[in-house]
Amino acid sequence: MGDQESQEDELTALASIYDSSVFSVSQDGDDRGGQFSACLALPQPFVVSFLPAGISEDSGSEGLKADGKNICAVHYLPPIILNFVIPADYPSRQSPQFTLSCKWLTKCQLTKLCQRLDELWKENKGSVILFLWTDFLQNDTFSFLHLTSPLDLSNVLLRHPHQKSSEEICDSHEPNKTHDERAIQDIAAQRLLRPTILDFDTQEQQREFERTVFTCNVCFMEKPGSQCIQFATCDHVYCKKCMTDYFIVQIQDGNVGSLTCPDHECDSQALPSQVKDLVSVKLFTRYDDLLLKTSLDLMKDVTYCPRPICQVPVIFDHDSSIASCSACHYVFCVHCKLVYHGLSPCKIKADELSKLREEYQNASPEEKLFLEKRYGKRTIQQAVEESFTNEWLNQFSKQCPSCGAHIQKIDGCNKMTCTKCRNYFCWICEKSLSRTNPYKHFSELNNDCFNRLFEGIDQNMEFDDWEEGDEDDDDDFL
Repeated sequence: MGDQESQEDELTALASIYDSSVFSVSQDGDDRGGQFSACLALPQPFVVSFLPAGISEDSGSEGLKADGKNICAVHYLPPIILNFVIPADYPSRQSPQFTLSCKWLTKCQLTKLCQRLDELWKENKGSVILFLWTDFLQNDTFSFLHLTSPLDLSNVLLRHPHQKSSEEICDSHEPNKTHDERAIQDIAAQRLLRPTILDFDTQEQQREFERTVFTCNVCFMEKPGSQCIQFATCDHVYCKKCMTDYFIVQIQDGNVGSLTCPDHECDSQALPSQVKDLVSVKLFTRYDDLLLKTSLDLMKDVTYCPRPICQVPVIFDHDSSIASCSACHYVFCVHCKLVYHGLSPCKIKADELSKLREEYQNASPEEKLFLEKRYGKRTIQQAVEESFTNEWLNQFSKQCPSCGAHIQKIDGCNKMTCTKCRNYFCWICEKSLSRTNPYKHFSELNNDCFNRLFEGIDQNMEFDDWEEGDEDDDDDFL
């Protein structure tokens, strides 16, 4: 078999084994070459450390954050890239020309790999070698370089004061050895290494997720990961269609805090990015606004401008009851939401009297002192008294439809006379009655109050002295 035929067979075989994203062939004029990306299978769990050896996470050091983010668990590391060019007399005479590049291996480590590839060629000279090279890089790199978890990546490029540089470590073992020109350290600065590795790990995990088939626990259909979402905290997976319908209903109802995993024993929240991918722009804007409002409501030092046309969030000092809106410049009391009144007690609104009374009656001694300081003892007493009065009036009286005065019916018929404005009205339906003939209301056939003039009174009472139109016998009071 000639060199040309051997090359064709080898490249065809490699292309059939590996995906196009892993192995690719290129032709530039008479030069034939390609690229192989060796993504190493990491034993799990696998940890990479960006802290120098001998420095703990708690000890800290200049330029390093002792915050736990310098030690990370990963599933994937960026690949080792083999770029090769095949000479015309390969494999009979020459080996392929190549370079090795990687983001997380040092030049010393890459140099050792280059040496090993040369040794493999010498051991198999005259035979095709690319398959052996790719297999070695893919499966034997970790054992050959003695890499283990946790993998120290603190000094790939940057020399740390407490640690020798990778060049010094390499030179200490082989003083006369220089780095192989084919070994390329493919990252510009040490500070870029951590985000580069974590970004790659995230992307690869997402690709693996999209290729996997999952069963949705809502519709029980099997779907590829590309049609599913995974909750970040619990890792539960559901199809996008089911989650889209679920998210739409919750957002329309204003329950942005309920966008959780549907599993009844799980409360993992959906990420905003996941919600954005599944709902319309209009719904996501509503979700975003409600989420912001919910977050602000949980902050104890944030209130809202009470002006209906404003409603802007306002930050205030807990030691003071004053707040100033940055939008409309309204200065108000954070307790009662009225114009700031200095040291004077807050004015309580009429519709809040009952609420204040219940709050005061159910409060602890310390809470009662706070309420008395906030509103004043006289205001608290007034709130309690007026609240009881309002409850009694709502239960035992009705309001005149003309002037609003409260009227109590003690006895007599259902034609009432207001003692304040002398208006006639019906006790049953509370409508005003005719001044000339108020009793006509109770004799009209189509009226709901027909023949109900004496409804609700003691039937044993004698009305022999009652005469139609006699206002002196009308019910009165209050």
